[in-house]
Amino acid sequence: MRLSRLTIALLGTATIVGGFPTYALAQEPTAPEAATPEVTGPSAIDLYNQGIEQFEAEEYAAAIVSFTEAIQINPSFAEAYVYRGAAYRALDETEAAIVDIDRAIALDPQIGRAYLLRAEINYELGNAQQALSDAQLALALDPTLGGARLYAGLVALQEGDSQKAISDFTAAITQDPTDLRAYLLRGFAYDQAEMYFEAIADFSYVLDEEGDNVIALIGRGAAYYHEGQLSAAEADLSRAIEINPELPYAYYNRSFIYVAQNRLMLAIADLDQAIALQPIFPRAYLNRGLLLARAGQERPAIADFGRALDQDPELAEALTGRANVQLARGRELDAITDYTRALAITPDSAVNYKLRGDAYLADGNMTAALSDYNQAIAIAPDYTAAYAARAEVYNSVGDSQRAFDDYSLVISADDDDVDPDVLYKRGLVRLRLGDRAGARADLQQAADRYLETGQTDGYRETVIYLRQL
Repeated sequence: MRLSRLTIALLGTATIVGGFPTYALAQEPTAPEAATPEVTGPSAIDLYNQGIEQFEAEEYAAAIVSFTEAIQINPSFAEAYVYRGAAYRALDETEAAIVDIDRAIALDPQIGRAYLLRAEINYELGNAQQALSDAQLALALDPTLGGARLYAGLVALQEGDSQKAISDFTAAITQDPTDLRAYLLRGFAYDQAEMYFEAIADFSYVLDEEGDNVIALIGRGAAYYHEGQLSAAEADLSRAIEINPELPYAYYNRSFIYVAQNRLMLAIADLDQAIALQPIFPRAYLNRGLLLARAGQERPAIADFGRALDQDPELAEALTGRANVQLARGRELDAITDYTRALAITPDSAVNYKLRGDAYLADGNMTAALSDYNQAIAIAPDYTAAYAARAEVYNSVGDSQRAFDDYSLVISADDDDVDPDVLYKRGLVRLRLGDRAGARADLQQAADRYLETGQTDGYRETVIYLRQL
C-alpha cells in the first residue's frame, strides 16, 4: 500500500479556502434607486447593510430576506444580488445562488467578487475550467482578491499541474503573507510535486501559527510518511485525531503508517474507523481488503473488494485484488474474469496481463497464458517477472531453448538479486539441452542462493540434483 496523494478534493475545499469573504457595509448605492417618494422606511442601502450584518452573523435566511427587500426597492442593485447569492450558497441552495450571481454580473460585469463567488461554486461542482475562467476574470477586475488566486491554484492542483499551483499559491502569499490558506494549499501542491521538504515547511508554518490546524497536521503527516519519517508522521496524524476524532482521512492515512511499521491489526482498525465515519469510501474498502487478504482472511477480503467496486466500478485495483485472492483459492475462472475487467479499465497494465497469464497457466490454458505474457512484455520490456512466467510456459510445452533464453534474460537483468528458483529452473533446462556443465553451475549457484535466503527446502532439492550430476 502506498499513501494516496492528499489532494484538496480529498480533504474538502471549503474547509481550507473558507466561505465568502466579508466586505465593508455599503455607504452609497451602486445604482440609482427607483423614485418612491411616497414610501417611508429603510432604503435599499439600509436593507443591504442589514443583510450584511445578518450574513456575517451567519443568519443566512434573514439575510436573504433583507437583500430581497433591497432588490425590490432597487432592482439594479448588483451587490445585493451577489450577497444574496452568497447566502443561498451558504444554505446549499446552489441553483438559486448561481441565478443571483449571474444576474449580478449581467447588471455589473466589472464586479470581481461575483466572479470569485461563481468560481468557488463551479469548483465545488466539478466545473474546473469554468472555475478557472471565473477566477482569472475576478483577478483581472480586482487584483486584491487573493481568493481568486487560490481557486486558480486549486484548478491547477486538481489537473495535476503542481508547478502552476505552486506559482499561484506563492503569488497569493506574496500578496498577503498572513493568509494561512495559501501556505496550506501550497503545502499540498508541494506534496503533489513530491517536494516533501518544502511541503513540510509550509505545513509547519501553518502549525506554528495555528497549532490545532488538523488539515495541516494531516498534510504534514503525509509528507513525513513520504520522507520515511514514520514516527513523526504517526505523531501528526494521531494529534489530528486527538483534536478531532471525526476525521476519516486522518485514520485512513495513519493506516499506511501502521502498514509500513508492520502493525497490520492497527492499520485494519484505522480503516474500520475511517469507513464508520465515511461509509462511501471505496479506497478504504480496497485497502482493508488488501490487508485482510494479506492476513489470510480471504472471505472478508473478497467482501471488501466487492464493496469498493459497488462504490466505484472503475476501481481496477479492487478487481485485481479480488482476482489475486480468487487465484490463491484455486478459482482460476473467477480470477480471469476479474483480471479481464481490470484490463478493460487499464488496458496498458503489464501487471494485470501477467497476472491473468498466471491464471490461464493455472487453468491449463497455455496458449492464452503465452499471449498474455507476450502482451505484458510488449508493454513493459524490462518486466522480468513476465519473462520468468513465459519461460514456465515454454518449459511446459517442451520448448527448452526459448525457456533457456527467457530465464537467461531474467538472470542477466536481476544480477545479484536473482531468484534462486530461476537459477534452479534454468539449470534443469540446461540439463535437457545437454549442457551438463552449465546445469551444474546454475544448480550450484541456486543452492548457494537458497542457503543465503534461508530456503532450506529449495536447498535440499537442489543438492539432490547436484549429486546426480
